[in-house]
Amino acid sequence: MTTLDLVPLWAVLLGSIVSMVAFIEVGFKLASNIKGKPPKAQTAQVRAIMGASLGLLAFMLAFSFSMAQRHFEVRTQAFMLEVTAISSAYRGVDLLDSAARPVARSLLQQLVTIRVEIMQLKGESDMTKVLELVEDSKRLHDQLWSVAETAMEDPDNRESSSIFSQSVLAMINAQDARLQAALYNRISPIIWVTLYVMAYLSMLIMGYQAGLTGARSGIATWTLAVTFSVVMALVMDLDRPNQRLFSMNQQLMLELHNRMTADDQR
Repeated sequence: MTTLDLVPLWAVLLGSIVSMVAFIEVGFKLASNIKGKPPKAQTAQVRAIMGASLGLLAFMLAFSFSMAQRHFEVRTQAFMLEVTAISSAYRGVDLLDSAARPVARSLLQQLVTIRVEIMQLKGESDMTKVLELVEDSKRLHDQLWSVAETAMEDPDNRESSSIFSQSVLAMINAQDARLQAALYNRISPIIWVTLYVMAYLSMLIMGYQAGLTGARSGIATWTLAVTFSVVMALVMDLDRPNQRLFSMNQQLMLELHNRMTADDQR
């Protein structure tokens, strides 16, 4: 989690739009204060700089969006692997000895329940509860691995219990990959600072160019500010662990939870 994650997405979007429009106005005022008609060469130079800066800003936004998309795909793949591993472990419980079966089945049910609770908390600004549930799931992983180790110590049941042990290990690895992608593999704050500095300078030079020509369009000003601000907000949400606009389809985990609940009732 970073400090930027604590800022609501609507506030980021609104602040970006207002600040970009403000920089356009500042640039326009600076150019308007110049006395006399500017030479054509100066106007052409400013127009060329404006085009280059906007193009570079668009390139950086595309690069950042691609980076955030890759992080999102890693989280999605890890989620699918986790669901598959939990399902395999749940099936492998029947291969354990009779004493270990109820313990392992109960731990897996608790783990899936925690995952469903995390899904329900998704999108909330306060991630404290989510992180507490993640720690609870880690403790359940340790207990499941303890059950797997005990089962592997039995030479008569070692081969059949290896399916359960491998599934538990895959489950742990999948969660580690998801946490790595969600909490640590993030767009660097340096990139965010660079993006906003480039955006503000581009808006400033755009307003300056409009001031040199002595004409500006309010619609064009707001359209440009809103367009770049929306894209930056989308990239930011895609990179956040507590996403609001983008979300994974977690129906498979819900179906697994319902299947476990139905088995428990039977």
